[in-house]
Amino acid sequence: MRGRRDEQAAVLALLEGVASTAGNVMLVEGEPGIGKTLLLGEAAGLAAARGTAVASGQADELGRLTPLGPLLSALEESPAPLTVARNAAPDGPGLLLWLAEQVRTSLERRLGAGPLLVTLDDLQWADAATLMALRTLPSRLAERPVAWLLACRSTPARGDARRLFDLLEEEGATRTVLRPLDDGAVTEVCTDILGAAPGKDLAALAAQAGGNPLLLSEYLTGLCEEGAVLVRDGVARLAETTPAGAELPLRVHTAVRRRLNELGTKTRYLLEATAVLGRSFSPAYAAEMLGETPAALLPALEEALAAGVLVTTPDELAFRHELLWRSVVERVPQPVRRALREQVERAARTRPARLTGGGDAETLTDLALLAWDEGRLSDGLDLAREAVEQPAGGRWRQQPRAVLASMLIDLWLLEEAETTTEIAAAEAEYEPAWAAEIPVLRARLHLAAGRLGSAIEHAEAALAAAGILGAPSPASSALSVLGTASLRAGDLPGAIRYMERNLAGSARDLPPRTRLRSELVAGRINEARDGAAGGMSSLGGLYDVLPRHTGALTSEPAAAAWLVRMAMATGQRHRADAVVDAAEGIARRSPGLPNPSVAADHARGLREGDPEALGRAVAGHGDPWARGSAAEDLGVLLGADHGCRDPAVENLKIALTCYGAVGAVRDAARVRGRLRLLGERRRHWVRTAHPTSGWASLTGTEQAVCDLVSQGLTNRNAAEQMFISEHTVAFHLRQVFRKLGIHSRVELARLSAEEGVHHGHRGLREDP
Repeated sequence: MRGRRDEQAAVLALLEGVASTAGNVMLVEGEPGIGKTLLLGEAAGLAAARGTAVASGQADELGRLTPLGPLLSALEESPAPLTVARNAAPDGPGLLLWLAEQVRTSLERRLGAGPLLVTLDDLQWADAATLMALRTLPSRLAERPVAWLLACRSTPARGDARRLFDLLEEEGATRTVLRPLDDGAVTEVCTDILGAAPGKDLAALAAQAGGNPLLLSEYLTGLCEEGAVLVRDGVARLAETTPAGAELPLRVHTAVRRRLNELGTKTRYLLEATAVLGRSFSPAYAAEMLGETPAALLPALEEALAAGVLVTTPDELAFRHELLWRSVVERVPQPVRRALREQVERAARTRPARLTGGGDAETLTDLALLAWDEGRLSDGLDLAREAVEQPAGGRWRQQPRAVLASMLIDLWLLEEAETTTEIAAAEAEYEPAWAAEIPVLRARLHLAAGRLGSAIEHAEAALAAAGILGAPSPASSALSVLGTASLRAGDLPGAIRYMERNLAGSARDLPPRTRLRSELVAGRINEARDGAAGGMSSLGGLYDVLPRHTGALTSEPAAAAWLVRMAMATGQRHRADAVVDAAEGIARRSPGLPNPSVAADHARGLREGDPEALGRAVAGHGDPWARGSAAEDLGVLLGADHGCRDPAVENLKIALTCYGAVGAVRDAARVRGRLRLLGERRRHWVRTAHPTSGWASLTGTEQAVCDLVSQGLTNRNAAEQMFISEHTVAFHLRQVFRKLGIHSRVELARLSAEEGVHHGHRGLREDP
């Protein structure tokens, strides 16, 4: 009973007041698998330990044919069986009244022996006679020592059981709704089942259960049974033999199938057809796929909602849990998935625009994003371009042209992206809900072009607009730009602040592509702060969703290579393999686009230590930062071979030039360190006149040292961030103390706070 302290306290209060004349009814609601049955069992155990007799019953779907079945079952299973003289039962309508009276008589007989707890589960399936009896029995027996613990599913529909609960609550019953487990309780459940605290990778997978105890336990138990979990040093992690994106354990499929078997055939067919479009979908899509009108699908949709399989969002319907959705998708054969997607795309392209205008633009935009998320970049780009050609009008959840501009930025097609962004900005003047998207696009454009100051300016504007609109997705995107720009400019403390602010937001409110990109940026910042192991600790979920969600790999040209580098640095080659496979899959599914194949060459070249593949990446990357990354990787590879010093130096110089072109001073400093190790020293300073004392007298390197040390970093930590020696940091720190007339780090931190000095965006440079 992890995470149910309040509910357990309510049960104890019920048992303590069992002999009172008020507050002797407790109503429990919750979605399937949330723990209602477990709570009732816990209550029965506590009651028995206190000497209170227990009568437990449960309704089931077929049991509706037996009048008063749950109550009769509960009393017959008790230590003193109910003896019903069935031969004396009347025929016809009088039977129900007779049975109800027998139940009341049996209860009163039982109460003569002492207090009694009656627990009845799954009352959403109870027959009408049972519900009518429960409507009157608690009040008729209110003066007797009996407590009632009744449970049913929470559903949007106003069923008879829900109406009974409403009436009992009005008469004083306590109503408890079991919510999903919080993060702390999920961790405790994981530890119970795995025998050790979950690592980041397993914690990320466990989150897919959405706090549902049944799905969570089936998932974790299934992983253990299939040998996918390894416990080492007190931490449970995915075994290296378990590929990222592996299919769900059989136990999960079995649990989901049991749940879906409660639904009608048409409803199951509807769920399987729509699941291929993603976790959420529009009823219009469902109707299109099945050749029906939305009205004709209403009974099936209502059944799925009532069963708790689907939930409503402001704009769409969605599968309640990611695990449930994944299970449905994985049970649909791959060729069928492909055919269903193609069917909807054809329909969206050929159907006339709706009279309200813009309907097809929205459909095509959603399909474009789905294709992009699956790594079908050519399809996604084509669909997005078709979407912006549709007639304007209506109120869309997202701006089609902004989606197209974002895709063009991902592909580093900056000229077209800039033109598209400006047109999108003009369109957004008439739709305030889109106001935050335009500065995000401009920030990403400036970041890709290496204009860090402008990127930061537009990202801050986007953040302000998103705050006013309450738009979490643009806010997260803006914080990702701010974190990346700060990191490239050498302002690690600033990057960390932006990362922490981003992580403090609710990831549940973000679409997968936005969440995965923010996790990628967080991994980069953590790696800069704590090394490869620190960066890898926050990236498990990103690797594990490959190849279903490829948003992290398509967010920038060198993302796949960086993820391979991280996996190799931490000895997780299986994850490097998963990234390369996913990158090459994107390239195969994106014919006519050069960037995906270049990104795949970069990732494979890094994993295989292949200089030819890395050379192709250096030549093929259009993004200067990505080209610098590939050239640095090639230089490091060649530098490990003592006979290849000259080509190693040549490629490192290319990397230095590329990083310098986009203001990536931190990366440039790292490359200069690599060149020094090869005996190549680069003069890269500028001469600037400085006063002899005060803040203005500090050189660029002194300013950088000052900023890092004032944030609490040691000399060694500062040296690692600046890619210089610890002795050099100590030298510059002495110069800072002398020029500012201070003698300690405490004084430096105080002065920095007072002056508001944060020089990270000025970059690093050697002093004359």
